[in-house]
Amino acid sequence: MRRNSTQTDETVAAVGGSNSSQQKSSLKARVLDEAKKALITTAYLWVLFATLSLHKTAILQQNHINYVEQGFAIVNALVFAKVMLIAEHLKLGTRFQDKPLIYSVLYTSFAFAIVLICFHIIEGDLLALLHGRPPGEGLADLGAGDLRGVLSYAAIAFVALIPFFLFRGIGHLLGKEQLELLVFAPRRARFTLVQT
Repeated sequence: MRRNSTQTDETVAAVGGSNSSQQKSSLKARVLDEAKKALITTAYLWVLFATLSLHKTAILQQNHINYVEQGFAIVNALVFAKVMLIAEHLKLGTRFQDKPLIYSVLYTSFAFAIVLICFHIIEGDLLALLHGRPPGEGLADLGAGDLRGVLSYAAIAFVALIPFFLFRGIGHLLGKEQLELLVFAPRRARFTLVQT
C-alpha cells in the first residue's frame, strides 16, 4: 500500500511539476506575445503620428520640420499603444465579432479613433498646464482648434486605423503564423482559405 501511495504522490508531484512548467511556459509565451503586439502597435502608431505631424506642418505652411514634435510622436505612440492594449483587454471594439470582418474592423477603427482624439485632447490640456497656459489651449494643437479640424484629424485617424485592425482581424481568423507566412514568406507557396 505504501508503494501505491508513494507512486501516487510521485505521480501527483510529477503532474504538478509539469503543470507548473507549462504555466511558466504559457506565461512567458503570453508576455512575449503581448510585447510583440505592443511593439507592432507602437511602430504603426509612430508612423501614423509622425505622418500627422508632417501633415500639420504642411497645413500650417511652416518652412521647417518641427523635430521636437517628430520626436514626441514616438512618445505618443508608446503611450497610445499601451492605451490601445488596455482598451483591447477591456473588450473595446468587440461589438461586431460575430458579423463579417469589415463591420468589426470599421467599428473598432471608429471606436479607437474616438479614443485617440480624446487621448490627444487630454494630452494637449496637460501640456498646456505644464507650460502655464489654460487647459483649453491644448485643443488648439489638435486640428487647428476648431471642430472642423478635430473632425478632420479624427477622419484621418479612422482611415489610418482600418488597415491595422484589418490585419489584426485576419490574423485572428487565419492564425498569426499563417498571416506571417502570407505576408512575409516568399511567394513560392499558394495559400488556400478553407472555411471550417
